[in-house]
Amino acid sequence: MFEFSDRVAVITGGASGIGLGLASKLAEEGMKIVLGDIESAALERACESLRSSGADVLGVQCDVSDKAQVEALAITAYEHFGNVHFLANNAGVVSRHKAWEGPDDWDWVLGIDLMGVIYGVQSFVPRMLASGEPGHIMNTASTAGLLAFPGIASYNVAKRGVVALSETLHHEFAKTALSVSVLCPGIVDTNIGTSERNREGIEYKPEPDKFLPSEGKENLTPDEVAEIIVDEIRRDIFWILPHKHYGQQALEQANRRISGGTPVMPHIER
Repeated sequence: MFEFSDRVAVITGGASGIGLGLASKLAEEGMKIVLGDIESAALERACESLRSSGADVLGVQCDVSDKAQVEALAITAYEHFGNVHFLANNAGVVSRHKAWEGPDDWDWVLGIDLMGVIYGVQSFVPRMLASGEPGHIMNTASTAGLLAFPGIASYNVAKRGVVALSETLHHEFAKTALSVSVLCPGIVDTNIGTSERNREGIEYKPEPDKFLPSEGKENLTPDEVAEIIVDEIRRDIFWILPHKHYGQQALEQANRRISGGTPVMPHIER
């Protein structure tokens, strides 16, 4: 069982949404926090908020699609706190397009949602293994890592890759002091629907409802998700599914594979 108290956590995409909710919860658990985020102003606000609650927190501006910046995040975290015990590869974006459209969308989404997680693993895991101390990696995927939603092809592919990477790490960590979990949430009240605000080279037009329904009984807050994450990591749960009905849909998907059926069309509970 992973112990949180008096240890160090690094969270990418930590200035808002699930990342900030998790940072707040981990700080309550007694962890020192390193927040990485591309948005400098939001990062500063998040750090100030955590410090006002008594947290020991360091903010580092970081674009996770840039391998050098992720490596710099790791160097800074280790220089400042001496060690890292928990890594949340959480930064993510989404773009709406069909599978045969949007070559630039593919590059942007895969660069952040998949390569950002890979870079996090490459920069932190060797250091965490070298310390010999217990540690945990949490990779944020999505229900889109289990089931393919139409209209967000690059997001589906990136998140499916995060799930595969996490499963691989689980096997490879078997004889080490490290453990891993993969977070596959459904609808959470975050600003991922406006993630293109941080995208270079486009004229951003706010359309927050373009991606997420405004109503629905499955909508959780980041704080609620953070509570689930900490509880399930304590219980050594690999698959963290805040919305359990997607697990049932994934089971139906598996049954259809065996029977020769077609893929499940995922659905949101309303």
